[in-house]
Amino acid sequence: MDFKGQIVWITGASSGLGEALAIALAHRGCRLILTARRTELLNALKNKLPFPDRVGLLPFDLQQTAQLPALVQNAWDVFGGLDTVFLNAGLGQWGTVQETTRAVEEKIFAVNYHAPVALTKALLPLFRQQKHGHIVAITSMAGRFGQSHLAAYSASKAALEVYMESTREEVYSSSIQVQWVIPGNIQTDIMKTALTAQGQALNRDALAQAKGMKPQVMAEKIIAFAQTNGRKKNIGGLELLALPLHHCLPRLFYFLLRKRHGTH
Repeated sequence: MDFKGQIVWITGASSGLGEALAIALAHRGCRLILTARRTELLNALKNKLPFPDRVGLLPFDLQQTAQLPALVQNAWDVFGGLDTVFLNAGLGQWGTVQETTRAVEEKIFAVNYHAPVALTKALLPLFRQQKHGHIVAITSMAGRFGQSHLAAYSASKAALEVYMESTREEVYSSSIQVQWVIPGNIQTDIMKTALTAQGQALNRDALAQAKGMKPQVMAEKIIAFAQTNGRKKNIGGLELLALPLHHCLPRLFYFLLRKRHGTH
C-alpha cells in the first residue's frame, strides 16, 4: 500500500510523534487532517509542511468523548472521506495507585482509551460504506507490563491494544484494516506533560525518553509497517528486550526494574 495521495487523519498531531508522522506523510503527498488541543501549535505545524493547502486542522480536546462522533464526521467532511487514521493522541502519568485521584485516572483513560474507542466506533460504518479504511493505533510498551507510578497509563494502553485486536478480528474479512504499533522509548515531552497524582503537569525530563528513538525515525518505521498487512509491531531499541524478559522471567525482570529505580 502506498500512502501517496491518501487522505490521512492524525490525532495528537501538534508535537512529538504525531508531528513527525504529519511531516513524513505530507512529504509523501498525503492530504492531512490534524487534530490536537492547541490551535497555535497546529497552525505552526501546518505552516511548515510542504503543501499547507492540503492540510485541514480540527483542534479538539479528546476528553470530550460525547462529541467524538461529530468530530469524526467533521474530519470526514474536510476532504470528502478518509483513507487512514492514526490514533496517536496520548496522555502520560506519574503517580502511585494510592495517591492518584480518580479524576486523574478518568482523564488518562478518556484520552488513551475511550477516545480512540469512540473514534473507531464512529469510523467503522463510514469505512464500510466507503468500502475501505485503515486504522493504526499507537499503544505503548508500558501497556505490556505493570510498573510503579504508571498503573493507569499502562492499564489504558493495555486495554487499547486488546480492543484493537478484537476490532481487527471483527473486520478481518472486510476491506477495513486495523493495526497497532507498540513503541518503545521516543524522544518526546510525554513525561513533561504527564499528569501527577493530583493532576498537575509533571514538567520533568525522563532519562528513558532522552535516550529513546527520535520521533522522525519512529514515524518512518510506523509508516513502513502501516504499508504491510501486519497485525502489530514492536518498534524501539534495546528496551524491547523487556518484553520477552517479563514474559519468560518475571521475577528477574522486576528485580532489575526495582534496582534501576532504586526501590530494590
